[in-house]
Amino acid sequence: MLPGRVLLLFVLISCAYGHNIRKHEEKQPNVGIIGGHKISIESVPYIASLRLNGTFHWCGGSIIHERFILTAAHCIVPNREFKVLVGTDKVDEGGKLYDVEKIIIHEQYSNVTEDYDICILKLNESLTFGPKVAKVALTGNIVKLKKGLQLNATGWGYTQPEGKISEDLQQTSVPVVPWLSCQLSYGIQRRITRRMMCAGGKGRDSCSGDSGGPLTWNDVQVGITSFGAGCGVVPGVYTKISVMQQWIKDTVENNHKEKKIKKDKKNKKRLLKIAH
Repeated sequence: MLPGRVLLLFVLISCAYGHNIRKHEEKQPNVGIIGGHKISIESVPYIASLRLNGTFHWCGGSIIHERFILTAAHCIVPNREFKVLVGTDKVDEGGKLYDVEKIIIHEQYSNVTEDYDICILKLNESLTFGPKVAKVALTGNIVKLKKGLQLNATGWGYTQPEGKISEDLQQTSVPVVPWLSCQLSYGIQRRITRRMMCAGGKGRDSCSGDSGGPLTWNDVQVGITSFGAGCGVVPGVYTKISVMQQWIKDTVENNHKEKKIKKDKKNKKRLLKIAH
């Protein structure tokens, strides 16, 4: 009888929450910080702001290498220019803006299911690391995501469900939510896959305006803000770093190596020209 009861509960919760699922048809960044507090850039120097058309804040991101930024795939709008702002906790003041040389979206990303919601941006020049700019550690398997473990979501997103982008960087604490509880919250309209993890709800969550930002535990990144339903109502869903870490490692290595190979070829041609 247990499977039947679980199915009935699944359908009932689906009906209750299904109409509130935040959608991505307009490709708008849809997550921000509910129930949070201001935080300084020195406390989270790995945070980055993805700027649409090089001007206004569109999504969050995290620094994972001097040339690479980690964000969510659904943040990317085709045929639009993006830049990355780092080194500031103000959404429109300070920091340094960098051009994006290349956008690498996971080859299995689906904008229907939001599975494999991960993207890496390659900058056109190296970041200068310091107190306000640094790379984040990625989890691997060192963080056990047990039920109730308190994680931190950081960004400039909405601080209220019907609000506006925050001028100051915000952070909120969100508890890990088990897979089954999260899946039941979303019902049959949204499948929570093994590439996803859930956290938050009950007044503490991500909301509109800061998809792509980091979910961390003790400054180790465990997730990328992906999607949700309402704000602080049901758990937010995040791309799970531990499952995607090999893809991140390979993508950074292959694209960093690409630049070195081009540089070596250029130097070789110059030396040959000098020799002749």
